[in-house]
Order: sequence, then C-alpha cells, then structure tokens
Amino acid sequence: MLVSIYYGIPVLIILLLLIYFYIRGRNSGPIAEVPRGAMIYGDLLQEGKVLVSRKHFLSGKPDKIVRHGNMIIPFEYKSGVAQDSPKHTHVLQMGVYFIILTDVYNDYNISYGILQYSNKRFQIENTQELRDEVLSKAEIIRRTVGVPVRNHDRPGRCRNCPYLEICRQRLI
Repeated sequence: MLVSIYYGIPVLIILLLLIYFYIRGRNSGPIAEVPRGAMIYGDLLQEGKVLVSRKHFLSGKPDKIVRHGNMIIPFEYKSGVAQDSPKHTHVLQMGVYFIILTDVYNDYNISYGILQYSNKRFQIENTQELRDEVLSKAEIIRRTVGVPVRNHDRPGRCRNCPYLEICRQRLI
C-alpha cells in the first residue's frame, strides 16, 4: 500500500501538469475558426502554381486555399512561435494573398485568411487598409534600383535565405 502511494502521487502530479499545460495551450491567443470546405489549392504536399494578379503585378503561393460556399480562405503556415500577435510581415504576406485571390477568384468572397504558427492561430481580416499598405510597399519596392543592402546581422537568417548562393553580403 505504501509503495503504491509512493509511486502514485508523482504520477498524479505529472498527469495534472499535463492537463494544465494542454488547457493553457488551447486557450492561448486568438482562436480562428478553421472552416470546413474543399481544398482548391495547396503548396504543402505538392508544388502549387504561382498565383498572379496581373492588375497589381503581384504573385504568391499560399500554403492552402479552402473554398467554403461562396468564400475563399487562404492559409499560411509558419514554423515559428507567435507571441501575442502575428508578425507584421506575415500579415502583409496575407494581404498580398488577398489582393491576388480577389483577382483570380473574383466571383468569391475573401473576407479573411488564417495565419497558423506552431503554437497559435490568427484570423487576419481582409481590410482596405491592409491592401493599401501592401500596394504602397510594393510600389516602394518597384522604385528601388540597385543592389539591395542586407538589413540584419543574423547568420541564421542568411542560412535560410533563398538567395544565399548569389548574395555578396551573406554572413555565412
């Protein structure tokens, strides 16, 4: 009897801690509803084609697009951990998808997208302000001439850069 209590109490404590962390993880951050629907595009398991807005000269490849009734919902998955809010660059990326998908699927409603981090999910609203900011930044990029200058001092960021092989400013 003493032996079972001796082993039972630590097991009970571990079980209670697991339950606590499970509940805490489920309730952290904004929860976005993941709608059921037909997946009409995917870039996760197979190579998805590049989607293009000829009107705005933008292109992109969302990780997944789901059609639910008359709605189109883009999904973007990020391997990193989110804090209290999504990274602004990731929100802008979703804004690019909104613009492209509005041109490609003009008969559908695109009111929001899902940005999924390893620990949290955010519902990004398709607002005029977001689309205006994306188009403004795209225009700044188009006017930029010359060789871009590295804007960081983190070798890890260089390691994951798609331009690593041709970059003259790489850190590794």
